[in-house]
This record gives sequence, structure tokens and C-alpha cells, in this order.
Amino acid sequence: MAPLIYLAFGAIYFIWGSTYLGIKFAGETLPPFLLAGARFVVAGALLMAWGRLRAEAWPTRREWLGSAGVGTCLIVLSNAPIVWVERHVDSGMVALFTAVSPLLIALFNRRRNGTPIGRRRWGGMALGTAGLAILASATLRSVPDVWPLVVIFLAITSWAFGSTFGRDWPQPATVAMASGTQMMAGGLLALAIGVAQGELVGFDPAAVSTRSLLAWVYLTVFGSMVAYTCYQWLLANVEANRVATSNYVNPVVAVALGVFLGGEALSPRLGVAAMLLVPAVYLVVTAPIGSGLGGATRAVDEKQ
Repeated sequence: MAPLIYLAFGAIYFIWGSTYLGIKFAGETLPPFLLAGARFVVAGALLMAWGRLRAEAWPTRREWLGSAGVGTCLIVLSNAPIVWVERHVDSGMVALFTAVSPLLIALFNRRRNGTPIGRRRWGGMALGTAGLAILASATLRSVPDVWPLVVIFLAITSWAFGSTFGRDWPQPATVAMASGTQMMAGGLLALAIGVAQGELVGFDPAAVSTRSLLAWVYLTVFGSMVAYTCYQWLLANVEANRVATSNYVNPVVAVALGVFLGGEALSPRLGVAAMLLVPAVYLVVTAPIGSGLGGATRAVDEKQ
């Protein structure tokens, strides 16, 4: 069992940390909503097929509607916009921004079930706020346009909202069907939005680079399925607070890969922001159970 646990942790640490650079590469020649939509439709279909092979029940109409709500929050309003953001902002910066999602989930959980946040989480949020301020200033220095910053804040807020309140919406009982319907519903809606926005107009498949295509395949197979399966297996075999350590390991992996493989710069401000945000997320994630994060799930997100 121990070797499998180490392999599973390695998968969620590295694969989910690497998806930020993967999104950047895929988005170089693929339009945002078509990229995200196709990725999650394929992954969702494969997960649902796996569920049916295991004789799992087909989702009801109410469950499809609930899954569509979660998929809208996590894919349409979060993952697809981040593809666009990474055309303007380094993947390492985006990873650090999305790392604050547990802080928002703690706030949403307080609203959802009245769970007190506690001193440890308040301390983490104070550190996180300071780190976000520094990160935002660093982003504006490198990207004068404020819109990528606005979009990424809306994206992480939508993801945190869907991860928290989506638990109250009707969902299939099994993990494969629940996540499969979320991915399928959100992916189909993202595709529809992409078509409505005219992403197909002027889109030339021959112009898609090999790097973008390979990145899309990697995101679909490894980001949406392999790492997801490892994550769910770990939740069933390891304490949840240990599994949640991926929230503060993934940004470190993302920044390192962005620097060494993506040609991104590691500015002093980015380094300071990381030194504040990583311990901030650690404080929030490792606080006693029942003090703010209980009830949040990570079904579709590999941070997209």
C-alpha cells in the first residue's frame, strides 16, 4: 500500500502542478472555450463510460441539472477563462492566484453552514491577503492591462463557490458518474459558448501546433483523469488533511516548471508573494477539521 500512496501523491503533486504550464502551451494555438470544452467532454465521457461498465446508475434529470450547475462554476466560469488569462499572464503567477481558493472556500463554508473560521484560518487569510496584494502588484507591473487580473479573481471565486455550494445540488451518488456529468455538462456548455463567440470562425486546425495538441492530450488524460483518480483513491485511503497538501505543493511545482520549461521570469515580488501564499494556504488547509473547509470538494479542478 505504501508505494501506491507515494505514487498517488506524486501524481497529484506533479500532474496538477504541471497543468498550469500545460494550459499555457495548449492555449497558444487553441481557442479558450473550445479547448476547455473539448477537454472536459472527452474526459467526462470516458469517466461516465467507466461508471457504466461498473453498472453504476445513469444520472436522473435533476442530477444532470445539479451537475450542470457545478460544471458551469468549475469549467465555464473558471477553467476556460483561465486559458485566456494565461495568454497574458505567466502560468506561475496564475498558479499562485488560484492557490488562494481554500481561503475563499473557508469563507463560503462559513456562509453555507455557519462553521467558525478560527484563529489559525484567520492568520492564514491575513497572510494570503498580503501575498495577493503583492502578487497583484507584480502582475500589473508585467501586464499593465487590468482585465486579466479581474478575470482570474472572478474565476477563482466561481471555482470556490461551486466547490462549496455545489455539494447541496443534486448529484449522482457515485464518484465517476458525479464527476463525469459535471465535466460533460460543463464541457458542452463551454463548447456552445465558444461557438457562439465565434471561436470556430477563422479557426484553422492545420495551424494548431504540435505543442498545443500534445498539451491538450496531456491535460485531458493526465490532468482530468489520472490525477483525478489518484486524488479520489487517496481520499479513500489517507487522511483528508494530508491529501489537501496538494493545495500548497501545486503552486511551487507550477512556478518551477514555468521558470525552467516555460521561460518565465521569477521576479523578487513573485518570490515574496509565494513565501506568503504557500504558508497561508498551509495554515488554512491544516487547521482542525470543522473550522472552515469541511464540505468542499475538488471534483473537476486541477486548477484548472
